[in-house]
Amino acid sequence: MYRILIVEDDETIAKTICAHLKTWDYEVQYIQDFKRVEECFLHFQPHMVLMDILLPFYNGFHWCTQIRKTSHVPIVFFTGVRRSGRYRRCRSSSCHRQMTI
Repeated sequence: MYRILIVEDDETIAKTICAHLKTWDYEVQYIQDFKRVEECFLHFQPHMVLMDILLPFYNGFHWCTQIRKTSHVPIVFFTGVRRSGRYRRCRSSSCHRQMTI
């Protein structure tokens, strides 16, 4: 089964995304401890990561860089914040796509 990791600090959004993806038969897990994102990633071994940019403790750019040290799974950033330069920073952190919602 295809595994997707959700890294989103708004629990309502995370649960909504998880519920929707599960209807398509994906195995989905969302992060609840934002100090342990890398550890959860390594344990779950997802095929793709959907990640918010603005997170507690460390931002999504940090976690993308950490994940890239051990894996090249697709990472898609999603955010509600539009800022110039954000797209360049997403690309420089080796994410695959960015979506503004």
